[in-house]
Amino acid sequence: MKEKNKSIFINILFVISFFTLIRLGFWQLDRADQKNEINQNFIERQSEEEISDQGLINEENLWRKFKLNGEFLNINFFLDNQMYRRNAGYTVFTPFLTSEGLTILVNRGWHPLLESRNEVPLIENISGPKTITGILSPIPSHGIILTDQNIELIDTSSVRIQRMDLSEIKNMIKIEDLEINSLVLTLERPIDQNLVKHLVLPVSNSEKNYGYAFQWFAFAATLLIIFIVLRKKSK
Repeated sequence: MKEKNKSIFINILFVISFFTLIRLGFWQLDRADQKNEINQNFIERQSEEEISDQGLINEENLWRKFKLNGEFLNINFFLDNQMYRRNAGYTVFTPFLTSEGLTILVNRGWHPLLESRNEVPLIENISGPKTITGILSPIPSHGIILTDQNIELIDTSSVRIQRMDLSEIKNMIKIEDLEINSLVLTLERPIDQNLVKHLVLPVSNSEKNYGYAFQWFAFAATLLIIFIVLRKKSK
């Protein structure tokens, strides 16, 4: 009787474990499909018609292409420790004041870290009216925080920051009644030759999810083989 109860317990444990592993595998496949859909939407929205109406700069038009007229302000923000192709560097942001009075941060591109922490990449200060085209993007999340001090003034027009804080950025610009849009415009083509376009996918790609799914299914298959072998030995 005890052997029978033990066998029933093992069978139940196997069934629960096996179907849990299978379920985890399909869950990872579902996560991969969700990511693919989000990233596909990201790509498709960039190919839609260009927008010039600044009143449409909002979350609903995220990843759409915008064309703006205005001028850059004479201050650059270097967001520290931003990764590009597994290398750490700066993403450079410059406030852009449009002809209609809207201020939005412009992602000008990425530059690798320099040898000295006392220096930042040389960025041209662009004066006068300018027409720019870019992709409406969310403000990036911070990378590795190296210091408790979020903002560090390098020189009169260069500021290193650890995380994007609009209130602190606004204080550094020092223009009365300035309001900064909560989104950023990532230039379609960098103005600066020493910068590269830095526009990341909304979510990470699905390769890891497919890998995890394979692992769960492999565990399930291994468990099934072990169960079958043990059953044969017990007979």
